Amino acid sequence: MNLFASLKEALTEGLISQIAQQHNVNSTKIQKAFDILQAAIVGGLIKRVTTESGMNYVFNQVKKIEFRPEELSKIVTNQAQLEALKNVGEKDLNTVLPGLKSSITGLVAKYAGIQNSLASSICGMAVGMVMTVLKKIVTEKQLDAESLAAFLGEQREPLLSIVPDINDKLIETVGIQYLLQNFTVPRNEQSGSVSKGGDTATPSQPFLVGVDVDQSSNNGSYLKWVGVGVLVIGVIAAAIYFWNQRQATPSEEDIEADTLSEARTIQEPLQDTLKKDTATALPAAPATTPTASNPMATYLADNVAPQGKAFKFENIDFENNTAQLKPTATASVAVLADLLKKYPNAQIKLVGYANDAQLPLTNKTLSVKRVLALKDQFVKAGISYIRVDAEGRGTGINPKDTTGRKQVAMREVWVKFVKK
Repeated sequence: MNLFASLKEALTEGLISQIAQQHNVNSTKIQKAFDILQAAIVGGLIKRVTTESGMNYVFNQVKKIEFRPEELSKIVTNQAQLEALKNVGEKDLNTVLPGLKSSITGLVAKYAGIQNSLASSICGMAVGMVMTVLKKIVTEKQLDAESLAAFLGEQREPLLSIVPDINDKLIETVGIQYLLQNFTVPRNEQSGSVSKGGDTATPSQPFLVGVDVDQSSNNGSYLKWVGVGVLVIGVIAAAIYFWNQRQATPSEEDIEADTLSEARTIQEPLQDTLKKDTATALPAAPATTPTASNPMATYLADNVAPQGKAFKFENIDFENNTAQLKPTATASVAVLADLLKKYPNAQIKLVGYANDAQLPLTNKTLSVKRVLALKDQFVKAGISYIRVDAEGRGTGINPKDTTGRKQVAMREVWVKFVKK
């Protein structure tokens, strides 16, 4: 179910026209303001429900909203109700999404071409509408806190299509860059999960891995010291591990700073070798055919090779200006999926670049959509989504690069093995 489609039904042309007339502003500007506000608010809610406390708080606030969706259409002729909706929304905004209002108000004002005061006022109305529509969905589908969080997580893809021309700024302003690649519904570690009809959530209990949280209070002091001991041991072990890793491999920051450059230093020598070897041999088999010379398979089979290496994902391409994989990519995905099944501890990060976006899409947005679509193919192939990270980097051209080297806008996907 698409939340934004439901919001579009609630935000009638009559309501848009009324607000535009009240403020002597073109209705198109009001529509643009609501579009980006709804995207920002939903993005903020997605971010908020990634923690147990935030998930429960959002659920409880949705249940408490005073308005009903059917009342939204009547607001057009009732100024008092419109003001009440704005006030309720502003209250929810300050409690459910604290600190977000000031950051998105300026973005909305600039994008829609309206004053900050009007953007702030519309912001309250938009929050009220989002919460009202969510209440209807929660009621009709009998969602609990966890299923509401899962539903919000499903809105990441639709969110990217609402205002694609400023997705980069929106994603940065709301701070949901990572969530577009990974989203996990938190579990309620309570004596009982939030009931589907409950208005409040019971307080969270302390949680230790491998310890029964229902043990009697007489063991509380003992569990506390066990937890402290486990934490201390974990910190020491982690420090030793990362020290050894730093001695053996470049730092993660160095790797992330230029994944593409690092990957090419790994793969180009191998490609040159293969060219020399096949110069006088029989023609090479198609790249989509799994062979013993698969560089990723060779890398995983090498127990001493450090983790963090990256390889260009050959034969992966998409239809122009879309996230639709071309049929020729199927075999390559299947080969890598089989490889991940053979090495169940391996975890990868798909790094995508795009240079063929057409307005209103941007290359950044298109690259994100493509790696998410590619990740979905691995999930469908039986690979846990936890093992496949994804990041879209736009064209790959770094505007801060002062080296003077020629940079070419790329359209490709790279596979980085973050864990072997």
